[in-house]
Amino acid sequence: MNQAETIAAISTPLGEGGIGIVRISGPQAYVIALSIFECSRSRTRSFPEPRYLYHGYIHNQEGQRIDEVLIAFMPAPHTYTREDVVEINCHSGILTLRIILKLVIENGARLAEPGEFTKRAFVNGRIDLSQAEAVMNIVRARSEEAVQVATRTLQGELTHIVSRMRDYIIEMRAPLEAWFDYPEEYEGEVIFPGQLKRGLEQLHKEISELLQGVERNRVYQEGVSVAIIGKPNVGKSSLLNALLRQQRAIVHEVPGTTRDMLEGFMNLGGYPIRLVDTAGIQGTYDPVEKEGIERSRKAAGQARLLILVLDGSAPWDKEDKDIAMLRSQDQGLVIVVNKKDLDQKISIEILQDLHPDADIIKTAAITGEGISMLEDAVTSQLDNLLGVSSECPAVVSLRHEEILLETLGIIETAITALDSQPLELVSMELQNAWNLLGEISGDTVSDALLDKIFSEFCLGK
Repeated sequence: MNQAETIAAISTPLGEGGIGIVRISGPQAYVIALSIFECSRSRTRSFPEPRYLYHGYIHNQEGQRIDEVLIAFMPAPHTYTREDVVEINCHSGILTLRIILKLVIENGARLAEPGEFTKRAFVNGRIDLSQAEAVMNIVRARSEEAVQVATRTLQGELTHIVSRMRDYIIEMRAPLEAWFDYPEEYEGEVIFPGQLKRGLEQLHKEISELLQGVERNRVYQEGVSVAIIGKPNVGKSSLLNALLRQQRAIVHEVPGTTRDMLEGFMNLGGYPIRLVDTAGIQGTYDPVEKEGIERSRKAAGQARLLILVLDGSAPWDKEDKDIAMLRSQDQGLVIVVNKKDLDQKISIEILQDLHPDADIIKTAAITGEGISMLEDAVTSQLDNLLGVSSECPAVVSLRHEEILLETLGIIETAITALDSQPLELVSMELQNAWNLLGEISGDTVSDALLDKIFSEFCLGK
C-alpha cells in the first residue's frame, strides 16, 4: 500500500437505487474531484468548505455532463482514513457509477484494493486492528445482536482491556529485567516469586473472563448450523417450509423426494440460523440416494443443533434409534414428533429415556401446528449450548479467540516455570504473551497477516 497514491472505489452496492457513492481518499482527492465537478452555483472564495454538500454535475473531458450529483469535501485528519476524502453522491445505476469512477481514475486516482480505506484508517492510527475487523463485522451482521456486539468492539472495549493487560505485563517484567541487567544494585534483595505468581494468576483470570461468551458472540456474527434429520417421509421438508414460511422444499407423499440437502436462513432469538434439510437416512442400493444419505450424515455431524423428526403415526423402530444416535455429546437436540393430527403410535417415554436433555415437540408440519413451540425449543437449546448472555467485550473473531487461548497457555507455562526454572524463562514467556496480545490490536502484527485480514473486506470499505 502506497499512501502517496490517491485511491477511489464505489462504496455502495452495485445495482439500481436512489443514491450511489464514489469515494476518493488521498493527497490528490480534491484536485481530482474538482477537475470533473461543475458546481451549480458560483464558487465562493472559501470553496470548497469542509463537510458542505455542493450541488452540481460531473462532466467528462469533453465537457459533457454525466450526472447530477451532491459532493462533499472532507479535509484530513478528521476523516475515515485521516486523509483528504471526497464523496460523490450520484444516482445509483451500474453504468453511472462506473463511468464516474472511470473518470476519477483517468484523472489520477487508482482503484482501491478490498478494504484499503479501512486499512489506511488503521495505518494512520485512527483505529486499531480489532476495531478495523469490527467494521467488517458490522457490514456482514445478520442480526441486531451481531450489530451490537461488533459496535462495542468498534467503540474500543476490547482495545482498552488488551492494552491494560499488556501494560500489566510490562509492570511485571520491569523489575525482573532491571535485576537481570544490574544485579549489583539489587544485592541482598530478593525477587519474590510469590508476588509474581499472583500477578500471573490475575492475568490468567482476566483472559479467561474475556473468553466467556465468545462462542455466543461469534454465533451472533457468523450464524449457527441446524440440521433436520430423520427417515424418509417423516415430514422434514414440510418442517423446513413451515419454519422458513415459504415453499423451499418439494413435499410429496412418495418417500425419498429430497435426495440432496436444501438450505434456508432464518433468525430466531437473535441467532442467525442456517437450516439444513437433509435427505432421509435409510438403507438403500440406489447410488444417488447413497450419496445423499452420506451428505446428510456429514451435515448432521457439522451442525451445532439437530432437529430429529419422527413420524408420530408410526411405531419407534431400529432405524429411528440409529438416526437418534448420530447426535454427538456437544450437540443440542430437539425431537419433533410430527403428524400429531394422526393416530399416535410412538412412545414419548422411549424418547425421554434415550435423550433426557432434549426438548420433545409435537407438530403437524403441514398445518403449522406446533411450529411456534418448536421455534422456542430451538432458541432454548441454543441458549443452553452457548451459555448465558455475556457482557464481556465482544471477542467475536476466531483469530482473537486463538490468540487469547495461546496466551493462556503461555501464562500457564510461566506459572509452572516459577517453581523449577530460572526467572529469565518466566520473563521470556511474559514477552511472548505481550507480543501475542499485540496481534489483537495490530501493534505486533506482520504485514502478511494485515494483507490477509484486509483482503477479506469488501471493495470500497
